[in-house]
Amino acid sequence: MLCSVDTCFLIDWAKYRRRDILQGIFEAAYVTRDVLDEARTEATLSYIGDLLADGFLAFYPLMEDVTSLVREIVAVSIRDPRIRTIDPPEAFALAIAVKEECICLTENKGVLRLSELYRDRFNVEVWRSYEVLKRAYKIGLIESLEEEIRAYEEDTGHLFPRRRVEKGG
Repeated sequence: MLCSVDTCFLIDWAKYRRRDILQGIFEAAYVTRDVLDEARTEATLSYIGDLLADGFLAFYPLMEDVTSLVREIVAVSIRDPRIRTIDPPEAFALAIAVKEECICLTENKGVLRLSELYRDRFNVEVWRSYEVLKRAYKIGLIESLEEEIRAYEEDTGHLFPRRRVEKGG
């Protein structure tokens, strides 16, 4: 399974003690050079460097069809008040997922909302860390989803909505 990933997702995973789970689920992840530009902390840059060195992260070539899709994503997010404005780096992650028919990994609420509202145009799965952890549990990479959620929240400071966790959705 392949994915595209944005910086906000990698920032959280750089802090997470079980970040190797990502490589247990996906064969590889596409990123753009913007990801490096947005990464600021040594921990995030080190994590990205490790993933590049392992051959897990691959820089996606910026092609005109992807770039035009990014412009469309940003424009839709600006025009539709139900969607938080999406910046180009996050839009690239979604555009690559659409182009490559792979999963988009992000914590960006605008990308999530756009993919829900415009499913006919941007028909890809968008996963947050919660969905990644659920997949890891389903395929046996982790033994307890509840314990792993607690560890993830403790490490990253990123709290999942309690309603969602309690419902398992």
